[in-house]
Amino acid sequence: MSLRRRRPVGAVPAAAVLVSALLVGVSTAPPAGAYSDPSEVPDPFQEYSAQDYADALWNLETSTAVRSLERESRGDCEVFAYEVRHPLELGETRRYVHLADEDGWWCDGEEGEELREEFDTKDDEDEHFFHGRPYENTTHREPYYGTWADVTGNGVSSRTEIHARDLGNNTFTVSGTYLDHYTGQRVDITETETHGEHMVPVGHTWPEMQHRPREDRVAYYNDPMNLTSTIGEINREKAGHTPSEWMPSNEDAHCAYSLTWVHIANKHELSLFQRDIDQLRGQLWDCLHDQLDGAQGAQGDEGEGSEGEESEAGGIGAESRSPDLDWQSLPPETEADDGTETSGAGPTEPYSVRDHLDAVWHLENHVRLRSVEREEHQDCDVQTHTTTHPRSGETRTYARVISPENTYCFGDEGDQLREELEAEAADDNAVFHSNPMDGQPRENLRTWVAGADGLNTRQHVLFRDLEDVEWDATGSEVVSATFEDPYTGEEGDYAGPSTVIDHLLPVAHAWTEMEHRDAQQRQAYYNDPENLVAVPEESSEARAGEAPRNWMPDNEGFHCQYAVAWTHTAAAHEISLFGSDIAQLRQSLHRCIAEETGSGGSDEGQRRAELDWPELPPW
Repeated sequence: MSLRRRRPVGAVPAAAVLVSALLVGVSTAPPAGAYSDPSEVPDPFQEYSAQDYADALWNLETSTAVRSLERESRGDCEVFAYEVRHPLELGETRRYVHLADEDGWWCDGEEGEELREEFDTKDDEDEHFFHGRPYENTTHREPYYGTWADVTGNGVSSRTEIHARDLGNNTFTVSGTYLDHYTGQRVDITETETHGEHMVPVGHTWPEMQHRPREDRVAYYNDPMNLTSTIGEINREKAGHTPSEWMPSNEDAHCAYSLTWVHIANKHELSLFQRDIDQLRGQLWDCLHDQLDGAQGAQGDEGEGSEGEESEAGGIGAESRSPDLDWQSLPPETEADDGTETSGAGPTEPYSVRDHLDAVWHLENHVRLRSVEREEHQDCDVQTHTTTHPRSGETRTYARVISPENTYCFGDEGDQLREELEAEAADDNAVFHSNPMDGQPRENLRTWVAGADGLNTRQHVLFRDLEDVEWDATGSEVVSATFEDPYTGEEGDYAGPSTVIDHLLPVAHAWTEMEHRDAQQRQAYYNDPENLVAVPEESSEARAGEAPRNWMPDNEGFHCQYAVAWTHTAAAHEISLFGSDIAQLRQSLHRCIAEETGSGGSDEGQRRAELDWPELPPW
């Protein structure tokens, strides 16, 4: 879809409004194929498969643009500036700017005119800058979007088509009762004010759509997959609200409603606010799991069946996709897992697309979300980490008494607070009383485990990551070697103690949970080769144990391995991550998959044997 440049925006001339009014209801796009009866009109509240929800999640993360809004007061006018960026940070950021008064309407006066001239000039000079108008419902809906059009050429307006569809009529007549999906009520259309409702509302589309060709606006406005019949009062209540602000009171409609928002935004290239993306992501994952669980239950009732029947029952596979969904791209098609694996490469070598897909699954379904709060007392503070399972919602609490300098807090107050935390931990197995972290991780974890060959984990990692290695006479210490620093991509020589084995998910981050694990679990984490790389000491110090939200390797060629390693270590060893780290890893993993496969690519890679995931996804 092209973003056609507009003339500089001022007040719309009366002649232009008149011409637009004459074009109301007329689409310049070719007919999409006339519907002969209402049953042929696509219905957004159909039963979707797990594959449909997986497709929606893929497009939400890889091709649905992210919108942000900044509002600045300039005298009597307000400047509304929308930034729209690609979810994987690909391509240029677009800016959509308009002026309005404090009520959101046209801002009059000399100041407004001067600002509009300034923005018009920038609009002409910068292809990624768009100066528009504020959205004034009754003024702009018909001139820009038209009224209900006969887009399929069957002589019936789209509003009549969707009402007849929802009424279940055999002909395009508007009488009878329909199910209002927003409320779950059965409604008589002749007795109750009923609207043709845009689930993704016109007002939300306005910043971008006002700069699109008219045929694009008409196509969006009349898209049956975005339209439903609803009670007028409910439509006014919803108004222009987005999913983070409003969801149907009928919870049975949440899955289809959420999928519709992603589908329409993706299909018509409309951006979504991050808060809405987060809301939709959580809802769609729930819907996907509900479909998978339901399919497994049905399969258990009907017997095992063939492999193809299992795929269809589970709702995963191309054959289970709804024909009414038109996505920008489709996730990579994973071939049947034949059980073969690759091994021995370590995290410095590229993972397969299948490994990345496994990582995405675990990031959303197994990696616990961590948050932190700090409560100040007179001389001591109580720091509390809360971790939440992404699917079950089960929480665990880790609390410690510390000084303002994050060390052990002495004195009566500290003793009393510790007693309170210990008592709470004794009564609740989901509450843990922790000690200050200062010095503990190093003292309790720094042990390399020896293997059957007599070499410890550090030596095995050196053997794996170094090249041109010369060992001493005992075969246990490296005399000389070369290697590539994965953090910088630079080649260097092995420098003895100055070459360190770095934990990609660092010990300090893991200690919140590891403090309360047994020695075997601690050593399993500390010696996990999929979390270990050889790096120069200065590279390790430069990273300073930072998490992905604050630090990613300078070597972009290592980002994919880094993201998989963090996700795998967190999932395999039950280590929680902060939401901002999960967001960074999510973006990195989806970008890696998209770059490896392209749109609709296939996955022919084998799983890495050393990646010990808690479970495997259903695809």
